[in-house]
Amino acid sequence: MEVTVDINKPITNPQLLRAIEVMKEDNTKEQVFFDELFKAKFLCPAKVDLKNSMGDEKGGMTVGEGSTIALTSIDDQQGKHFLMAFTDWKEIRKWTQEENIQTVILACEDYQQILTKEDSLYAGFVINPYGANIVLDKEILENIHSSEMTMQAGESVMVGVPKDYPTDMVEKLKQRFEEIRDIKCAYLLWMVRNAEMSYLLVLDASGSEQKLFPVVGEICQPYLKGSFLDMVSLNSQFGQNAAKNQKPFYIS
Repeated sequence: MEVTVDINKPITNPQLLRAIEVMKEDNTKEQVFFDELFKAKFLCPAKVDLKNSMGDEKGGMTVGEGSTIALTSIDDQQGKHFLMAFTDWKEIRKWTQEENIQTVILACEDYQQILTKEDSLYAGFVINPYGANIVLDKEILENIHSSEMTMQAGESVMVGVPKDYPTDMVEKLKQRFEEIRDIKCAYLLWMVRNAEMSYLLVLDASGSEQKLFPVVGEICQPYLKGSFLDMVSLNSQFGQNAAKNQKPFYIS
């Protein structure tokens, strides 16, 4: 992961802040928030020791080999550690008035990579913890493996209908898909990939399915009961092969 250190670089996220307001006014508008989330860049407080690093014309600096970065986290009431994701310096000042604050610039995908590592100490990350306080839990991210699956040569994959069909989850998905409206059809399958088993959700949407994956993952999370969930676009070769001769549970 390439990390950029903020050197007085202005970071603002007006569209994301507006999307948060819209979502808080109407919780069926989560997709608006997630659309902006994956476009945003955040300021994450950190203690940075730079070595072999180079600045750029935009006021950033790419961290070189030998540098160390210790990300700053906050704890909830249960003592769980959460990384901070500030949308701008105004939000940072709600946390601290200290002048010499170091930050690194991270996108949502960067937080995902950090959180889903096996040895990660963090339970999630929180956007503007002293403002809007939007918490994105690690558990949701862990159950969304890959936005677009790719098959490797020699892999053994079997796909079929789940033996224990999660009817409650499917009914909830149908309900929410009617509200989201972007989804044309959806298949729920059971996949055995090498030695790993998971639900496989194949989606066909009018826009980008990848932007919908976090929303759908959050809907499914309460019903997974320890199982994993993979999602794939019906427009991919794997999605087409998996859905072939299967019946969708949802058609708009």
